[in-house]
Amino acid sequence: MNDRWLWTFPVVGAFLVAIALVLQIHRWNEEERMLRTTGSVVAVMGRGCPLVEFFPLPGERVTFTGEVCSRPGYAKGDIVELFYDPLEPQNAHIDSFLQNWFVSLLLGGIGLFFTLVGLALLMPEALVDGRRNRLKRKGQAVQAQFVEVRRNPLSTLNNVPAWQLVCQWYNPNSGAVHLFYSEDLWFDPQPFIENESLQVMVDPDDLRRYSVDTSFLPRLAD
Repeated sequence: MNDRWLWTFPVVGAFLVAIALVLQIHRWNEEERMLRTTGSVVAVMGRGCPLVEFFPLPGERVTFTGEVCSRPGYAKGDIVELFYDPLEPQNAHIDSFLQNWFVSLLLGGIGLFFTLVGLALLMPEALVDGRRNRLKRKGQAVQAQFVEVRRNPLSTLNNVPAWQLVCQWYNPNSGAVHLFYSEDLWFDPQPFIENESLQVMVDPDDLRRYSVDTSFLPRLAD
């Protein structure tokens, strides 16, 4: 299976996590030059958006709307801690965990989810590639008799099970027959199998480690 599209998940995830970090660092840097004071909730609008009023200077009234709306949340008359920019008092926000962290945690959580999903999907491909490369360097090539093409119900894509090549090899040293299964294939390989035997790279120290050569098959289109 072409795994290019799978990289979309960790790339998008890393991008969202980066945005979350940038937003949170910006918030921390912003608060370093802000002043702390208290204000009061004068109204709760829409889906729980608090309208806050405070007086940075005597007689100077400033109102702003909380960045995060929630129900249950604030009620009219609540006293809240807040930060404000002394040069631009309208640039203010409530000092609470929800107001300070909600957006960053939301973006970071979604980004982490995408990253983990992408890694979970890419990991099997990476393990197969790693095993194949190790066996190419240190493995022993044997010719196994082609047996059949089977569907693998344990591996599906859009509810369609993958195909696998099945072959067997008689080990003259032990007198045992070994069955080998190819990696998952996402098209029917039957029409492209012309030989009665397939090359399998095996680890001579552990025949459970092997890789069926499928390089003769056409590549699945993007």
